[in-house]
Amino acid sequence: MFLIETHNLSKTYLEGAVKTAALEDVTLSVRAGEFVAIMGPSGSGKSTLLHILGFLDRESSGEYRFTGETFSNLPDDKLAEIRNRKFGFVFQSFNLLPRFSVLHNVMLPLHYSAVPESEWLPKAARAIKSVGLAHRTDYPAVQLSGGEKQRVAIARALVNDPMLIFADEPTGNLDSKSGQAVMEILEKLNNDGRTIILITHETYTAEHAGRIIKLRDGRIESDTKVERRRNTREGFVK
Repeated sequence: MFLIETHNLSKTYLEGAVKTAALEDVTLSVRAGEFVAIMGPSGSGKSTLLHILGFLDRESSGEYRFTGETFSNLPDDKLAEIRNRKFGFVFQSFNLLPRFSVLHNVMLPLHYSAVPESEWLPKAARAIKSVGLAHRTDYPAVQLSGGEKQRVAIARALVNDPMLIFADEPTGNLDSKSGQAVMEILEKLNNDGRTIILITHETYTAEHAGRIIKLRDGRIESDTKVERRRNTREGFVK
């Protein structure tokens, strides 16, 4: 099953009389359960593509189907509802509330969901445990290391049991050891059946995916299946 399909997807930004093409005629598909890395230099269009696929922005032309349906005619509030239910997001800057505890940061998406409040605590606790931070549940985010903050962000992305996780440069603010730990968590989630789309400019990060799409000047330059980087830590599939 194709979770995502685009056909001649384009995005043009208009500033005054100046038009800038961020994406041009991007056609791709992503199956449920894939781990796809999207790479490219600064300005290649990779973040623009993620924003459109994640309903954070709209295409200028072309077609985008998610689970076989188009949603481009829906108003912003309806797109936000779908985004909260179907997608999880992990960003380079973590986007945590520093004075809130790990638990309350992870529970935030549930406030905007249809999940009964009685289920918030157990769902958040499971998500926190899945990224190995149960011992940090009551810590305020400001007291965590960078790697721990990103793991909290992953737990928050998981708490609504999304169909798809978007990770935008998730290791960009981390040292190599913390970055490796974060990528191993994402790889394990994919091994457990999660679909992941990763935006990165780092080759060693992209190697955790099973497929690498390279963008240049808003167009797909290559789309290649790759042999995934092998982890050696116990608990991860070799």
